[in-house]
Amino acid sequence: MADRYFPNKLPIVAEPAAEEAAAAAAAAASAAAAGGGGDSLSQLLHLPYKTLSERLKAVALELKDTVVRQTWGVSGRRLQDYSLYTGALGTAYLVFKAYEITRNENDLKLCSEIVRACDSASRSNEENYFELKSWRVTFICGQAGVFALGAVVAKHAGDDRLLNHYLTQFREIRLPRDLPNELLYGRAGFLWACSFLNKHIGKDTISTAHM
Repeated sequence: MADRYFPNKLPIVAEPAAEEAAAAAAAAASAAAAGGGGDSLSQLLHLPYKTLSERLKAVALELKDTVVRQTWGVSGRRLQDYSLYTGALGTAYLVFKAYEITRNENDLKLCSEIVRACDSASRSNEENYFELKSWRVTFICGQAGVFALGAVVAKHAGDDRLLNHYLTQFREIRLPRDLPNELLYGRAGFLWACSFLNKHIGKDTISTAHM
């Protein structure tokens, strides 16, 4: 029987010697300092894991700061789109993910501030508020995302009053009978919000009966 695999024709990659790794790190740092347009893939792959991971984290956090400036900063806190998919809640979610990595309390405070603004924006049209609650029920596009992320952020901040506020608002969501099953505007999107709460706050925060 023929061999059931493709031969690996790539060269064997050996662990770089300490001197070689140090040289690669120095070259990468020199290129970055010179603003020379970045490191080659080879240089990056020869960096020690810890050095590479720290550099990637630094770049990711810098990108997060840029997104915050370009979205939350430029908007002047005047929100029209509060959704996670295309609006300000997406910025809040990004900041929360950064907080999970760095545990920077400033990120947590900023996330809470953006979520509050999203909550306010979602209620701005009182005439349609109850109608919106009935169909914008998903984590990605609806108020369920605002309430779910708000509750989780309040939990991390130790703010029980705000936590209870968001959980109460979430539990008041009612799913229309004709709601589709898809992710953006349907039941799958609501279940995502429920799962997010149960993962970050505790099992059965949202009971299966409510789902």
